[in-house]
Amino acid sequence: MDKVERAVDDIRRKWVPDGRLGVFEISLLPKGVGGVTSSRDARDALRRLAGEAGLVEKVELIPPADGVVDPAAIATAALAPLLGEPRSSAPRVTEVLHGEVVDVLERREEWLRVRAPDGYIAWVHAGYVATGPTDWAKDWAERATARSLSADIVTSDGRRRLPTGARVAFRRGVVELADGQGGAVAGGSVRREQELRVEARYLALPELAQKWYAGAPYLWGGRTEWGIDCSGLVQAVYGARGIKLPRDSDQQFGEGQEIAMSADGAGYDAGDLLFFAERGRVSHVALWAGAGRIVHAALSRGGVGGDNLLGDEPRMARLRENLVGVRRPG
Repeated sequence: MDKVERAVDDIRRKWVPDGRLGVFEISLLPKGVGGVTSSRDARDALRRLAGEAGLVEKVELIPPADGVVDPAAIATAALAPLLGEPRSSAPRVTEVLHGEVVDVLERREEWLRVRAPDGYIAWVHAGYVATGPTDWAKDWAERATARSLSADIVTSDGRRRLPTGARVAFRRGVVELADGQGGAVAGGSVRREQELRVEARYLALPELAQKWYAGAPYLWGGRTEWGIDCSGLVQAVYGARGIKLPRDSDQQFGEGQEIAMSADGAGYDAGDLLFFAERGRVSHVALWAGAGRIVHAALSRGGVGGDNLLGDEPRMARLRENLVGVRRPG
């Protein structure tokens, strides 16, 4: 059985190397192999392995070949926490914002396993979303071309607060929410995505990060001014320019052009990404702001703000020691 176990692990590493972007929940049974995977190639390889080893194969592909009842979902709450497991006490791994569309891979009672727009796979409670056919979700995505900037929307059912980045539609001068309600902006603002991209091109990314998220508390898995983590901040400000980045800092480390590291920041441009590692793994990312300063979301400072990376503060000295790379996306 050890040989089969090694073979199963080889299949996982080949076809689903990153468990955040794919599903490979396979168990060795007394006389078989069973579980679920999101990779058709992995499923086929497991079938061949089981046949060669004379084992029973009970591996399901998700989403199934005949699809799920509702293959798409749209976040209708202000934000929807995505969790590592289908239970309310499970760790939050990321978030989906109001109006964002996700693919539904499977349903277990009131929990949906979904793939977020950045490819991240996790669980969301059905109460946070509306589900429906792919065409329905595509229609919404094509119409939801406006973004909230900490907007308060007054509807017939009351006041709705949306985080920065939430998707809404404009229809005849009315803001349309993802659940179909219409309303008027009573606070903050709602801007068309194209307008925001123009603005984002004229602002340095560290400045944009401070403008939208300064003072936001640190929250693991967070993506909004109500709570955000380091990679969520980077993903959000680059996304404002139309540049898509992966969700986590170790994934972002593989993006863009490599910039030579420098003790004084020579050669760095504003908005370059500085990556830091702990115990051999990239675990933090910050935006270079120039003149030795960085903007980041850090637990050590309680949230989003600027720091002097080249200063004498002990936590900055420790951070400098852990710098492992600089990248320039775009």
